[in-house]
Amino acid sequence: MLKKRINEKLNPNFDIEPEFPKKNMLIEVTNRCNHQCAFCANSKMTREKGSIDESFLRRILEEAHHEGVEEVGYYTTGEPFMAKNLDQYVRWAKEIGYKYVYVTTNGALANPERVKPVLDAGLDSIKFSINAGSRETYKMIHGRDDFEQVINNLRYISEYRVKNDLNFKIFASFIVTRFTEKEKRRLKLLISNLVDEIIYLNVTNQGGMMYEINETLSLGDGSSSIKNLPCSLLFNSINITYEGYLTACCVDFQNYLVVADLNKVSLKKAWYCDLFKQLRVMHLTSSVEKTLCYNCIYNKNESVEALNKNYSKKLSSDKFNKNDEIRQRVETYFSELKE
Repeated sequence: MLKKRINEKLNPNFDIEPEFPKKNMLIEVTNRCNHQCAFCANSKMTREKGSIDESFLRRILEEAHHEGVEEVGYYTTGEPFMAKNLDQYVRWAKEIGYKYVYVTTNGALANPERVKPVLDAGLDSIKFSINAGSRETYKMIHGRDDFEQVINNLRYISEYRVKNDLNFKIFASFIVTRFTEKEKRRLKLLISNLVDEIIYLNVTNQGGMMYEINETLSLGDGSSSIKNLPCSLLFNSINITYEGYLTACCVDFQNYLVVADLNKVSLKKAWYCDLFKQLRVMHLTSSVEKTLCYNCIYNKNESVEALNKNYSKKLSSDKFNKNDEIRQRVETYFSELKE
């Protein structure tokens, strides 16, 4: 199911003018988030916080579907349930003709009042990101004491599906860190009867934005280090920010990989624009130095430049750092366990 969907997206046509993606479009309905996960760059992001313009969203959904896109996910760097009209966005996509509409959420806000309209609008799958197996560890990782609320929300969704004989999918994902590796089984025992599948993903540097996890959270087995070039996202994935930009990466927290402004050009023109083709060539020739991709691929923390400086501010790598916060959380966590 979910693993199969992910694997299918890892084998694109590596051409500088690849076929227009059909099944991999993510739209950032908001970059706001109610959690501050230790492994995530959202809480240190300096982009202005905001939500997508609804007229733009409607236009881009229609435009993408006209080009053959069949699936859309409403999330990237933020929490989709912080968007006021998420149910309307799902309904729009289904009315336009999308075959598969999905979200990933931390689940804390997906309470019965909020989630029922989204499910009723025709959502095809919902994935809960639950990154610990106990309340104490969850609080340390997520930065919020919402573990029990999340499990209750997940239980409601599972029961709602059965009660109403619905066929949407329910998934869960677990980002594995050195502090949560032993809790994988614990979470599985707790929610396996509520979800269709649980996937476990070793913590990584989040598109080159979370190098500090190497010292504090990584498993120490090399799983968060060097990745493969070229990155498949450039060749088979449409990623749209809430501002209306096309970016090459689904975790481009600072808009460092924006290639075009979709408020000014069509989605198809942006997909084949010179800047995007240039970045694809850089990946195909393993020459991604000075781009955010370099830090992601090689697990570095080098000074990098935005592809288009009109859409992102230059940041100092020594200031864009979450080490102290993570260490403090870990210290507090172990201190509370001893009490």
